[in-house]
Parts: sequence; structure tokens; C-alpha cells
Amino acid sequence: MGTDTAIAIESSKPAPVPSTTLAFQDICYHVRHKDGHDKQLLNGISGAFQSGRLAGILGPSGAGKSTLLNILSGFKTNHVSGTILINDTPIDRRKYRREVSYTPQDVCLLGNITVTESLQFAADLKLAPATTTSEKQTSVVEVLKLLGLSKCAPNPVANLSGGEKKRLSIGLELISNPKIMFFDEPTSGLDIIAAMQVVAHLKDLAASGRCVICVIHQPSSSILQMFDDLFVLSEGHCLYRGPLNELVPALKEAGFDCPNYYNRADFALEIASLKHEGNVLQLRERAAHHRIISRTDKSVPNEAPNGEENEALLTGVVNGDGGGGDRQYLTSEWSQFVTLTRRTMLCTFRDLQLTKMRLLAHFFVGLLIAVVFYDVGNDGSKVLSNASCLFFFLIFVFFANSMPLVMTFPLETSVFVRERMNNWYSLKAYYFSKLVADFPFLILGPSVFLAGAYYLTSQPMELDRIVMLWSICIFTSWIAQMTGLLAGSVLPLELSVFCVPCSVIPMLIFCGFFVRFREMFDFLIPLTYVAYFRYSFEGAMQAIYGFERANLPCSGEFCYFSKVPKFLESFDMLENTFVMDVCGLLGWVFVLHVALYASLAWRLKRTR
Repeated sequence: MGTDTAIAIESSKPAPVPSTTLAFQDICYHVRHKDGHDKQLLNGISGAFQSGRLAGILGPSGAGKSTLLNILSGFKTNHVSGTILINDTPIDRRKYRREVSYTPQDVCLLGNITVTESLQFAADLKLAPATTTSEKQTSVVEVLKLLGLSKCAPNPVANLSGGEKKRLSIGLELISNPKIMFFDEPTSGLDIIAAMQVVAHLKDLAASGRCVICVIHQPSSSILQMFDDLFVLSEGHCLYRGPLNELVPALKEAGFDCPNYYNRADFALEIASLKHEGNVLQLRERAAHHRIISRTDKSVPNEAPNGEENEALLTGVVNGDGGGGDRQYLTSEWSQFVTLTRRTMLCTFRDLQLTKMRLLAHFFVGLLIAVVFYDVGNDGSKVLSNASCLFFFLIFVFFANSMPLVMTFPLETSVFVRERMNNWYSLKAYYFSKLVADFPFLILGPSVFLAGAYYLTSQPMELDRIVMLWSICIFTSWIAQMTGLLAGSVLPLELSVFCVPCSVIPMLIFCGFFVRFREMFDFLIPLTYVAYFRYSFEGAMQAIYGFERANLPCSGEFCYFSKVPKFLESFDMLENTFVMDVCGLLGWVFVLHVALYASLAWRLKRTR
């Protein structure tokens, strides 16, 4: 039994990787305020992290910990100067982004797929095409064992505990076996037991030969003891860098005597917060004394005035455009597109709110409208009521297809940003996969809605008119979906829930239903050609009443609008403008598609 246990433990150890040294010299970073003045957040930070050793970056809030981590991982490149080297060689951007992984403090995960499926999709996106399915499956099983996730492998991610989600986020990046792994406060929000489990797994990853660096915030003594090296920051300066067991002697040399049985991390944080008397400048000079030595007899380029040469070196090898044109991926964009489409459709099918409730709402609201407007579509005395019925068709289709995406897409956007910045796939592959995966639901909802409502409201049972009204509802649903995606990608949830309904109000005012065009001021008339609801409403009216429809039967004594041309004229509509209305809606669809792509690219650029 003992032998079997030893074998099981050995098989769950991380795969060894080649030895790596990440070194950096004179890293500076500044931000520009609105008044035009620059504020220096990092001041000539230098250091090195060795593979096989777990390193922690410690410091009070505002010290520059996360900023340094973002720069070293290649996430942040603007307003940065300095040099980054791997094994004494300046980093190559294309290779570097494939050799490192970055896990932020708040990791957003797709909750509708299982733990195993999350890792399988990660393997499909991150591993080379030559990797067989069995090899990918083996990698997934090994990661599950390594991080202690085997028991919860079949569970949906939404049902995981905080510690399990943290470990899963580590596993998603571990699939590609990166040489360097960055973690921003991996223990935040966890209890002491879960935090110790996470750090223990990080320790195992470092022991396998990886370079593991993480920002830590007020670690307990037991957690701190797991770290091999410590990097202490204070106000953008380094106070200490080196082995953990040399921290107290180094502080004592500068006049900071740590009391017995006192948490070394707390004492270092107090010094970094300038709460103790001592020689802080001596600590800074001692930390900056050791310079990074590059390859034999080849020193790192000297610092140019204002950091110009170093900034050019750093941005030249790290920076990339928001579209990812300069990046290389192990998998082709077509393979990324197929995998992302499968994942998105699977998540959507399992989403109760986005799928089942959405379809049920289309069905029952369609029946409700059909009951309220029963048998109004073929009666000359009820044409105004039928116009209201068509208008409500469009209103419901818009809100039923925009608001669910407003609620759900912000989380998916956060997942996209994390995965895209970790070099999982290109922006183009994600963008088109999202459009294709959502398209079936874009068609299914309005189809379910019209299936009962059209017949029960006695609209003309002519195939061409049914298809025309159905297509208008589809285009309106398409615009609604793109509006929801655009708002969800640009705005926070609280603001997008407010802005989407507000943005529809002008479109409704200028659609011609509430106020006739002839009753508006002349300077407002051009705005009616911008409102997409004008084209939706006019297209629906053309589908039902246009194209030389016969006069309507009258159930009352006198029906002024039984002659269809008079009815369209009362709404300032010409006959047979359906093609123009479709072109107007397609124009809006195109504009919103471009805006969505630009918003995702802008979101990536802002993250950088």
C-alpha cells in the first residue's frame, strides 16, 4: 500500500521544466494626470527571480506590487522603461507571451461548464495541433491530480468553492506548461486553510523548475514560511530582495530590529509604510546595489537619458497591438474559432436565464399579446390597434434579446480579456465565434414568438408577408443582440442596465408611431433616418399592409382605413419601401458589428 501511495504522489507532481531566470533592471513606470504632470509609480526597480524558488512581492497598498507584476508579465507596456531578460537574454515578445502566464486577483471563470470541460477547452486552445486527444486528456488528468481537483472534476465551475476556483485558475494556465507564472494575490478572499492549500500548490509548481512569482498581501507566518524569496516594495522603491531567511538580518543592519515571535511579513510591511524609525535609504541602496549581469562580457545597454533607450528596448520586445497581429499562437485561428464556438454554445445551452427563460418569455409573451390583440389584423375598424400590435411585437423582440446579454456579457468579457492577454487566442477568432454561436438563438426567439402571435392576431396568411415580418423581427433582434453585447463590453453592469433602455427612447420617438413625421420640426426630420426603429416599424407595416394588399373587411358601420393606402398615408409612409427598410436595418447591424469589435480591441488596449 505504501508503494502504491508513493507512486500516486509521484505521478501527481508537476512535469519538470528547464531552469529559467527572470531578471529585470531599472524598471520605471509613470502615469500622466489630467493636469499634465507625470507621477512616478516605479523608480528604477531591479531584481531577479530564479526557477525552483517561490518568490513573493510584498508591500503596502500603492507600493507598486501589481504594477510591477503587470510589467514583468508583459501586460503593461505603455509609459514603461527598463530591461527584462530571460537567462541573460533580452526577451522576445512572440516567445515570451507563450512562456509566461498571468493569473489576476479576481479570476472570472465560465460557470456553466464543468471543471474537466474548462481544462479540456484550455488544452484545445493552448496546446499544439500535433498533440493528440489522448495526450490532451492525460494533461487534464494530471492537472486535476496536481491541484487536488479530481473530486470536483464533474462539477460545474459555478458550484466550486473559492479555493477550488483559485486552483482551477492555476490549472487553466498550467495546461500549456509555462516556464514563468505570475499570480496577483492568489490567497485573497480565502480562509487560512484554503490559502495554505493554494500556496502549497504554488510551492510544488516552483519545485518542478518553474519560476513562480506572486503578490502577497499580509500573509500569515505559516504561509510566509513557504516562500523562498521575498521582494519588498515601498512607494515605488525596492527595500529588500533576496532569500526569506535573510530578511530579518538585512532589516536589522538598517536599524530595524524585528521583535521575537513577530510576523516578519507584518514587520516588513510596517517598515515599508514608514511606521518605524530606521535608515530606509540604506535599505534602498542595499537592494539596488546588486546589478543584473547579462551574458559574459556583454553588459545590458546603459540607461539612456530619461530612459529612452531602455523604453525602446522594452516596448520593442513586449508591446503588441490590441488586435494581436504580431502574436503567434500554437493553434490556427480556424481551430481557435471552432473551439470557442463549441464552448460558447455549450455555455449558452446550459444558461437558464439566457436560453430557457428567454425562449419561454418569447412564447408566453407572444400568447399574451395574441390574447390582447386577438383577431385585429384583418378588420378595417381595428387597423390602429393592429399597428399598436406590430409595434409591441418589435418592442418585445428588442428588449427580450438585448437585456439578457447586458446582464451576462460583462462576465464573459472579463474571461475574454484574461484569456486573450494570456495568449490563448486572437481577438478575431473570439469575435466571430461569439457571433456564430449566438446566431441560432437570435433566430429561434423571434420564430417562437411569431409562431402563435401571428396567427392568433389574424395577420394575413400569405407566405411572402409572413417571411417579410419574420425577417424584420430577426433584424430587430439582431440589432438588439449587438446593442446588448456592445453595452456589456464597454460599460459596467450597473450602468449598462440603465443606458440600454435610455438609448432606445430616441429611436422610439423618431420611429413615426407616436408622432407623425409631418408633425415634427423640420430640423428633427433627419433624425428619423437614423432611428433603427423607424425602419423596423415601417418594414413591419409594409409587410402587413404594403404591396397592394386588398381592402380590408369592415365589421363596423364605417371604416375609414379599410383602404390600405389611406392607412399607410396616415403614418406618412409610402408603399413598397420594404427593401429600403431592410437596407437601413442592415446598415445598423454593420455599424454595431464594427463598434463591438472596436470596443473589444479598446478593452484590451485599456488593460495594457
